[in-house]
Amino acid sequence: MAQDRLDKMEEMFSTLISMVGNINDKQNQMGEKLDRVENRLDKLEKRLDKLEDGQKAMRDEIMAKLKDMQADQDHIWEKAARNERDLAKLKIHLQL
Repeated sequence: MAQDRLDKMEEMFSTLISMVGNINDKQNQMGEKLDRVENRLDKLEKRLDKLEDGQKAMRDEIMAKLKDMQADQDHIWEKAARNERDLAKLKIHLQL
């Protein structure tokens, strides 16, 4: 009877050791997967930073062009207003 108990305990310890070994293996695999995921995430972050830098440069270029267009439009409006005033003065002089 004591031998049966010892055999059962030995079998339980053996099972427990196998389970712990399996858990350690799975933990190591998970650690490796986590390392790979972190590496991929780092690469994605670098790519995203490059894209954001490119977008910022493009946005700055567009804003500069819009400012130039606004300046051009203001200049054209000033010229148009001046020309309209001059035409109005000429009309007055021609009617007299």
